[in-house]
Amino acid sequence: MDLAQEEPAGDGEMEELVRVSTANIPNGENHLQRTHFPGMVRKKAYIFDGLGNYYNKEWDLAEGSGQEFCWYHVELPKGKQKLSQSAQYLIDVLCPPLKLQDILSLVSNGPFCGHVDGALVFRVNSPGPPSSNFTFRLAARVTENSVITISLGRVPRLGFSPVGQSLLSEIPSIESPSYHRGERNEGSGIVIREHVLEFLLTMNHSEEADNPVPKSVSNLVVHIIDTHMDHLQDVVTKLEMELDSVELELDR
Repeated sequence: MDLAQEEPAGDGEMEELVRVSTANIPNGENHLQRTHFPGMVRKKAYIFDGLGNYYNKEWDLAEGSGQEFCWYHVELPKGKQKLSQSAQYLIDVLCPPLKLQDILSLVSNGPFCGHVDGALVFRVNSPGPPSSNFTFRLAARVTENSVITISLGRVPRLGFSPVGQSLLSEIPSIESPSYHRGERNEGSGIVIREHVLEFLLTMNHSEEADNPVPKSVSNLVVHIIDTHMDHLQDVVTKLEMELDSVELELDR
């Protein structure tokens, strides 16, 4: 059959699919050329040795070997962009090695859990515009030695940081006009401003520095889901506080 003479399906309009061959471009160079949307997404990459240690790593999307496993996280911006724009952001930072079917499974609407191209993919999201503080999205692609996750906006406590950097381990001091943020009052500890205290009081969790380092991919997946649940609880707590404030104003 002559495919060139075949009539287009559907409503008669045929989209032109342009396949750009990357067979002759080394993977390293291919990653360096991802500059279509510079700075539009935030990225984090870690490698874990399986013994309770972690290290920051370059964004090469490589899988771990042996006991080692890697985690790559993409933070999509909260804004008025369409779902197709979010898909373009992911293509820009995840392809290659991911394929189009991987991108669609990570960014589409609605819940999903299944195997896609040899990886376990799950996706949960709430209805609403991406710019809303009450819209949540979480997607993950899990293999034996690698995890790729997508979130909408920042999720507190999701990453890891050295224990010595934890604010919770500091001795606090009351803010006064003569001190600046982060300034250490000799003999009294570090000055904590009121708005920082307000934020900490609404948190349902500790800081990144207090996160136990996962020793397996399954531990990492549990950590990711757990931090997203904490984030949801934070938002609910903040909403309840705002409703209480409105109720008090109405009672006056």
